[in-house]
Amino acid sequence: MIKIKDKKDSIAKMKELRLNYFPVEVFAVENKNAIKEFFDKHDAEEYILRNPNKAKGRFYFVKNYDEALTKLKEFSPEVTIAVSYRPLKEDIVLVGDIKIHKGGFSDTVDLTARTDSEATNRNIYEEPEYNLHCSLDDDKLWDIPGFAKIARYISDHELYDVIIEFIVYDIRTGINKENVVICELRTGF
Repeated sequence: MIKIKDKKDSIAKMKELRLNYFPVEVFAVENKNAIKEFFDKHDAEEYILRNPNKAKGRFYFVKNYDEALTKLKEFSPEVTIAVSYRPLKEDIVLVGDIKIHKGGFSDTVDLTARTDSEATNRNIYEEPEYNLHCSLDDDKLWDIPGFAKIARYISDHELYDVIIEFIVYDIRTGINKENVVICELRTGF
């Protein structure tokens, strides 16, 4: 069974399991050389800086290393830097949190999600389009755009009994160039 204790652990587990995600690393704020190397290695339109130790913590979108430097003083002692999902928002099919519980006789699903291009893992709970707790066999799940892809991804990677923040795209993206991008794994934090 997968155990995740914090965001750093989530990133490590995503890498260990070779899941599809946008490039992301946790850095000591003082390690400017490593931070610069990340920006040089992952050329992107936009990046996101976040607090790796606090849920719903401070975050900033930046365009480059120089912009990031001005925001680093807001973080201590570490910062998470990732390639941003926002430049691909028009390609979103489904954004949400999902947990498929493996049971003895039937599997159940908890899903909170939205299909609009403004959906993020932070705002899906404010006005969810889907907020379901039901059997995996329930037809209404399979009618949700992108649900079959995230369900297959969970099955293929045996990500049961884990809360998964995900985005399903109609294009292939992320480090493995797949339609499903995993944003975070959670079990108890």
